Amino acid sequence: MHISQPAVSRLIRDLEERTGLNLFTRFGGKIVPTPEARELAIEVGRSFIGLASIEQTAKEIRLGKRSSLSVASMPALATSLLPDTIEELLAQHPEFRVSLQSMQSHNVVRVVGMRQCQLGFSSPTRQEHDIDLIKTFDVPYVCIMPTGHPLGEKEQIGFGDMAGIKVVGYSENTSTGFLMERHLAGLEIAPNVMARSHLSNIISELVLRGLGISITDCFTARVHASKGGLVRPFECDTPFSFAIIRPRGMPVGPDLEHCLEIFDQQFERLRQEQIAQGLMLAEH
Repeated sequence: MHISQPAVSRLIRDLEERTGLNLFTRFGGKIVPTPEARELAIEVGRSFIGLASIEQTAKEIRLGKRSSLSVASMPALATSLLPDTIEELLAQHPEFRVSLQSMQSHNVVRVVGMRQCQLGFSSPTRQEHDIDLIKTFDVPYVCIMPTGHPLGEKEQIGFGDMAGIKVVGYSENTSTGFLMERHLAGLEIAPNVMARSHLSNIISELVLRGLGISITDCFTARVHASKGGLVRPFECDTPFSFAIIRPRGMPVGPDLEHCLEIFDQQFERLRQEQIAQGLMLAEH
């Protein structure tokens, strides 16, 4: 220990006074630890292991061997493409730690603007004071139906096909809900809106249960099809749009760059899949 025996004795006395424990006793001409000392030594050992772990973690962070990513996303992506992205990211970098939160777009903008998340996936926003826009995407809407629905015989669906039939609508405070309300209001025969929700995955579940047809983004549509639902191209001039945002002025950095690269790859795979199914047009 590189200290004298009297110094050790003084340290022991100080520790006994502070803890109120009798830590050592004389037995057979030797100084031996008491049961209380052995119990305390177990906890001290745990503490030293914890400190060593903290030091190792700090070293790994300093050397770039451990990263943490926090992402906030609109539900359509949080339940589809982003889990695929995170799965591939962690397969390549198992030392990464990722936090993914699902929330409505206005909350995504808020938490990113407050720097509570490093990356956000939301509907396009005009707010420019607290966030920076990284990239925007436009994808076509598609129609989702339950298995065996009569409209499944058609190659393409439009708002006119919803006249007089059961429909599952979106809440009016969503961009998709506003779009549907505007077009369905112009039909001579109003559809029978059986239920509404602001979440695309809930819309899909309601459609699967036969409550009507609806429109959604291509991400939710892929999950819908995997559960046995029908998906058809939808005729609509307005696309489903989303944006990737970050806190204002915060550099993306190599970790987020890699995450975005994998997301782009996942999106391109989905796009090619949708093109093959006739749900999305190829870019020229």
